[in-house]
Amino acid sequence: MLGLLFLTAGCSQRIKVPINRMMSPEAIGKGAEVSYRNTGYSQGVLQFTNNDTNNPLILSTVQNNEFYLGLGISENADLFVRVPEESSSLVGLKVQVLGAPAKAGANGHNLAFTLAMGSERDEFNDVFTIDLKSDVRDYSLIHGYRTNPFVMYYDGVSLTNFRFRGSVKGATGLNSNSIDYEAQNILGAFAGVILGKHDLHLTVELGGQVIRWTNTEQGSFQHFGLAVTGGW
Repeated sequence: MLGLLFLTAGCSQRIKVPINRMMSPEAIGKGAEVSYRNTGYSQGVLQFTNNDTNNPLILSTVQNNEFYLGLGISENADLFVRVPEESSSLVGLKVQVLGAPAKAGANGHNLAFTLAMGSERDEFNDVFTIDLKSDVRDYSLIHGYRTNPFVMYYDGVSLTNFRFRGSVKGATGLNSNSIDYEAQNILGAFAGVILGKHDLHLTVELGGQVIRWTNTEQGSFQHFGLAVTGGW
């Protein structure tokens, strides 16, 4: 499993920010879980009109995959790693402050918060060869209500800060070879349902996001996400 984690942590990044969360408010409860996700991202495409590197980003949504690994370090706390495809990986902590862990499958309300951060570097081709470094800080609050051992409804909000800095390689005629885009206080909201027990379950979620990049008008995006998770 650790080998898979190190392998996927090297996935390339772009100016993409995940829209979906796909996270339960329940901690694992001293164990582990692995999740494969198909989720939505807001995407900012670089453009070099008038030979500038600080033009507005062209915003859209795309659908990509994500790998998630959670490790239950106590009854109410998990360490986790999120590795989104072509976006920035995150290492974080989830702490459950209300309710029982997932292994208990107990009915009732659940509440958790998450703290995560990431920083990585990548080079890719997009008109020119681009070298980018990303820095991410992410926070969320997740509420859920389990109606029985096989069904949980959840919702929550998130706040994220992204910054991409880098350079254009091997290009001539540009006014600058520097790239610097920042999106502060990205607001997210999400709601979904988890079907199944801790050892195997399906998550379906609708997520929304309000984001504003440097020199770019504010955008609002929504997307459905799906995840299959196995735990032990």
